[in-house]
Amino acid sequence: MSQDIRNLQKLLHQAMRVMPEKLPRIVESEGLKFISKNFKEQGFTDTGLKKWKKRKTKGLTRYKTNRVGTKGNLNRFGSKDKDRAILVGHNTGGDKLKNSFKGRRSKSQVRFITYKAYAQRHNEGLDDMPQRQYMGKSAYLNKQIGKKLTKELNKLFKK
Repeated sequence: MSQDIRNLQKLLHQAMRVMPEKLPRIVESEGLKFISKNFKEQGFTDTGLKKWKKRKTKGLTRYKTNRVGTKGNLNRFGSKDKDRAILVGHNTGGDKLKNSFKGRRSKSQVRFITYKAYAQRHNEGLDDMPQRQYMGKSAYLNKQIGKKLTKELNKLFKK
């Protein structure tokens, strides 16, 4: 019995030593996956998926004159833009904002940053921009982090 308690204490001390360094890595990794998932699904996942509002299409079906084409047909920009996902550029490889996120870890927190000035406008819906949230507090993200943490603890205890 005392041997079992000593083994348990040893495992707990090992977990206390290893997990503070692993936890921020887990949070960073899962957070970046979460942001990428939201861009892929074009919505924010908390307890369910909240889809983003569609982009305005004003001007995509107009021609400057009728000689080039008939009104109602897509112009050159409109045809490129037609099936494009929201918040991705049409002439930029399509993922400038999505791939601009980085995680910054410290001992007590993980911060997700981007160098894109317009990111906050979209995420929070500022300046008459419809909110297209891709990061923030999420029950889904917490669940994913919990699963990964449990997996790491199970690996540690199975040694």
